[in-house]
Amino acid sequence: MRANAVIVAAALAAGVFATPAAADVLPDRAQAVGYLETGGPGVTAAAEAALLGSPADLQAFLATGRQRAQDTDERVLVSQALSAGGPVTKRAAQKALEGTQADIREFLARGLPLARIADDRIAVGQAMSVGGPVVNEAAQKALDGTPADVRAFLERGLQQAKDIDERITADQALAAGGPEVQAAAQTALDGTPDDVRYFLARWRQVAADGDAEVAAVQTQVDLGKAAAARHSTIELRVAAGRAGKIASDARKANADRLATQRANAQQDAQAAAGAEAAAQQQAREAAARAAQAKTDNDKLLTDAADPALTVPNGRRASVYLLRNGGSAVKNAARAALSGSDDDVVTFVRSGLAVAQESDDRAAVAVIAADPKARPGLRQAARDALAGPYAGVAALLRTGDYPGRDADDRVEVNQIMAAGGSSTKSAAQRALDGTVADVRAFLATGQYAAHLIDLRVKVTQTLSDGPEVDAVAQAVLDGPASGLAPYLADDLGKARARDAFTAQHVTKVNALVAEVKALTA
Repeated sequence: MRANAVIVAAALAAGVFATPAAADVLPDRAQAVGYLETGGPGVTAAAEAALLGSPADLQAFLATGRQRAQDTDERVLVSQALSAGGPVTKRAAQKALEGTQADIREFLARGLPLARIADDRIAVGQAMSVGGPVVNEAAQKALDGTPADVRAFLERGLQQAKDIDERITADQALAAGGPEVQAAAQTALDGTPDDVRYFLARWRQVAADGDAEVAAVQTQVDLGKAAAARHSTIELRVAAGRAGKIASDARKANADRLATQRANAQQDAQAAAGAEAAAQQQAREAAARAAQAKTDNDKLLTDAADPALTVPNGRRASVYLLRNGGSAVKNAARAALSGSDDDVVTFVRSGLAVAQESDDRAAVAVIAADPKARPGLRQAARDALAGPYAGVAALLRTGDYPGRDADDRVEVNQIMAAGGSSTKSAAQRALDGTVADVRAFLATGQYAAHLIDLRVKVTQTLSDGPEVDAVAQAVLDGPASGLAPYLADDLGKARARDAFTAQHVTKVNALVAEVKALTA
């Protein structure tokens, strides 16, 4: 595992509860800190303002401000239930919003759970109305049980029962269908529940149409043979013409089906790509905000060296660290926020450093014990733990250790050996470059190159066949997360469908050729 990745993961995973230095915990401030940590968005914001404000601000928050903020948070919760809930929940939520604050609290405490139970029972009833025998049996059993049984059915049992019902339906198609339906049904039953669903949703009809086409063409062949036996040239030519037209119409219908399927899949894929891009942008913006918040907090602490700013800046920094620090830092920040001005001064001047060292040593201890970490990194972690704090902090900050550059190059060579053309080129450029180039490749470059390789592989499949083309084009239009699953699974299934169609067309063409040969 790459050094920086190990360090970051370890730092996030590490947790040690250090006891902060003794502080004069002030009950009112401690109460507000509790609201800061456990309240809803409105309560949290109001608690933060009170803790950073004057004693009068704190008293006003505890006397009336907290309740006002909680009232707002509760209305938000009811509005969310109104937006996302079922019909019973929506009606009850709307009624609560039109009532008093007591009505809202009553809804959240008792009405909402009861409404959700009623909505769950409605959802089970809806599943029964369209479900098969296994779904109906499992649904009825859930309705005869507890609310927890109903919820468990909706979360897990319903899909499991659907899977069984769908296999039963596929089995029925296997027993009653023509040769092509039987072959397609058996292939689906030998696969996954998704394969069975695809068969029932699309391929069963394709196979049934194929059976009907073969039967219709065979009828014309038989008619042509009978006409030939009677030396009826006109009837023979009519039969041959009809056979050809049946086959031609079937090819066009299948091409139209694939065109529609492809267009719909591309539309869905483009929507998914847009959603993924939006989510990635939101993640980048959130990361940027987090980085800026840390920068702002670091400046607060730097400026806190000014005695006039030590307490106000220290309290602001404590709020940030209570939300974002490690276990020991959070404990120390909580004590500072709950205490007096002197406690804040102690926290800024010494307590934070002690707590940070505790958290950092815990993080490095995790690295030292991680069997997946590089041996050199693990040894460096053990050495750092045995020495002064400066070594611990340096390891977490840089990820450097004796032999890291050599380990990095080995990893790049391994990625290059297993990668595609773009990955190999990017890896070689990194190896021909600087240490920074190698680390950049390991951090981000390898993933960008791998995506290019995946897109190339998907593009190369576009000429494989109509079924493959219909799926592959949508994959190329969709989010990057769909590339690897297509190559690993969907491609093989689409190729199998193309082979199925090719076999069918060969059979039909042979029949058409047979009746046309009679006209020669």
